[in-house]
Amino acid sequence: MKKILVLTCMALGMMSCEKDPDLGQLDTNMVVYTDYDSKTDFGKFQTYFLPDSILEAGSHHATYWKDENAQKIIAAVEAEMNSRGYRRITDPAQKADADLGVQLSYIAQQVNVTTGWWGGWWDYGFWGPWWGGWYYPYTVNYSYDTNSLVMEMVDLSDGGKEGDEKAQLPVVWYAHSSGYQYYSGYNIQLMTEAVDQAFEQSPYIQSNN
Repeated sequence: MKKILVLTCMALGMMSCEKDPDLGQLDTNMVVYTDYDSKTDFGKFQTYFLPDSILEAGSHHATYWKDENAQKIIAAVEAEMNSRGYRRITDPAQKADADLGVQLSYIAQQVNVTTGWWGGWWDYGFWGPWWGGWYYPYTVNYSYDTNSLVMEMVDLSDGGKEGDEKAQLPVVWYAHSSGYQYYSGYNIQLMTEAVDQAFEQSPYIQSNN
């Protein structure tokens, strides 16, 4: 399992990189962390389904972010995936035919998550009625601050069999970007740059087709 963490170095008295930087002082970049299942062959995948909205998660409920700003972030992810040789499926009725599912979430309020995706947000039934849940092949145990963008990639290629309640979705790639939230609004440029950085840190995401 490879873990890559890009930290912004701040010249504050001493020239050094902090392991856990003060996110309130990151005014030029977001901290980008990526992780993936090293046993996954990303080259075998050809298609992916990316929803036209971003889940905006709070402490108690979630909404879906679909405006022009959300579309800019989604477009950045689509551009990266297409440049790696994958083809996007846009028809929701055909998402079950995709090899990969890509889901984006924006953390509107501080949230604590321990080993796995928070229940009740991205309902596993979204990817198909036969899926009984999902899992990470690696440990996820984070506290998300406001202005965090989370990207996850799930393997749909094996396909859960209808009626098989034990079928689970493996999360094969994960990216988490955090930074300062300006004037209680979105900084779309920083988030799209974080998308680019996350993929730059993930050269293994590449289709062989």
